[in-house]
Amino acid sequence: MIPLRTERLNLRAFDEGDLRFVFRVHQHPDLARFIPSAVTPDEATARRHLERFMTLAEHPVQGFTVAELRDAVDGRAAGTPVGLIMVKPIPPSGGGEAVDLEIGWRQAPEHCGHGYITEAAGAVLDAVLGAGVDEVVAVAHPDNFPSHAVAERIGMDRVGLTRAYYDTETLLFRRRRAGEGPFPPRG
Repeated sequence: MIPLRTERLNLRAFDEGDLRFVFRVHQHPDLARFIPSAVTPDEATARRHLERFMTLAEHPVQGFTVAELRDAVDGRAAGTPVGLIMVKPIPPSGGGEAVDLEIGWRQAPEHCGHGYITEAAGAVLDAVLGAGVDEVVAVAHPDNFPSHAVAERIGMDRVGLTRAYYDTETLLFRRRRAGEGPFPPRG
């Protein structure tokens, strides 16, 4: 993923020094509620997540990005990781080859409510679409209202409920590159 800067954040690839952050972000109570399979019970699991996050560091559009503070804020040092953004192929329900590209986000509980994830996800989504990707989707648990709000704030259109991904019902959001025209709902 391309390193990016926003008004308040640096967005960079994961490295070995991010293990504690990966462990902490995967302890978020909302993650346990909405994506229980992503909860990280121990350091060994966190290390597996981190290794996965580092695999796409050189890919031009896909990847896992750390969002960290550019400057010290409210007692938090510059360089403090606050969340992560992922852009990856989304697995279709029932198996098969992933053809759609998904954007998703996670954040450490202590950094919720500051708009960091919206700022980071918006920058990443704009960069991905600017790199020539025609369309990006996001999915969220139907009751995950904060995630719905992030998707809408970064300009994604709410498509509706779908069972097209992850073998479960999710709320689907989609954004197309400017000039790509309307799109039909899927699933």
